[in-house]
Amino acid sequence: MQPTQFTLPVTLPEDETLDSFYSSTAHPAVDYIRHYLAEPAGKAPLYLFGASGCGKSHLLYAACVQAQEMGLTSQLLALEHVQQLDARVLDDLEHLDLVCLDNIQAIAGDLSWQTAVFDLYNRMAEQGKCLIIVANEPPMQLGFRLADLVSRLQACTSFQLRLLSDSEKQRLLQLKAHVRGIELPSEVARYLLNRQQRDIRALVAILDQLDQASIVHQRKITIPFVKTVLADDD
Repeated sequence: MQPTQFTLPVTLPEDETLDSFYSSTAHPAVDYIRHYLAEPAGKAPLYLFGASGCGKSHLLYAACVQAQEMGLTSQLLALEHVQQLDARVLDDLEHLDLVCLDNIQAIAGDLSWQTAVFDLYNRMAEQGKCLIIVANEPPMQLGFRLADLVSRLQACTSFQLRLLSDSEKQRLLQLKAHVRGIELPSEVARYLLNRQQRDIRALVAILDQLDQASIVHQRKITIPFVKTVLADDD
């Protein structure tokens, strides 16, 4: 068996690690993930929730990367693709060291999936394995029909993530540019935030596009250059 297994169209971003998680202050979820992976016995599963774009998936992917670096087996399931899967895909996952379930709110209307997640939760706990679950709301607000699953989710160690402010997004975008060896002036970063999608992944995709264009055209990334590249892409 390979050290890490990933299911569905889930690609781990190379720069989304525990060390690169950006928050205005050190977030306790980062340390919890480190300790949880190192010594899962006796620790509750982890439940992360918050609005889209607050960094939940970053931490989920980062946990898989961390597990891989530790030589642990892991699997990540993106439940927004639940219609492409049979709930039996969760069978036997307790033999892995880490299982991550992203966007669990997607199974709100499917009792068979809720039952399967409930059973997986119990098996992972019995085996002393790591389970990390991500959602957009607290357990009671997911609209699940299976009360026992809601109870299990409420028993998790839970952290709410908040959205970054615009100034924090600007600093994060410039940090990601720096990691890529790109000089991104503050005025360009502000322009991207004001004119483009504010989702960090979408902004980073634009950043990569600008980087490639700057190499091809031998141009610095300035606001006029950004306007030209993005106009050509429309």
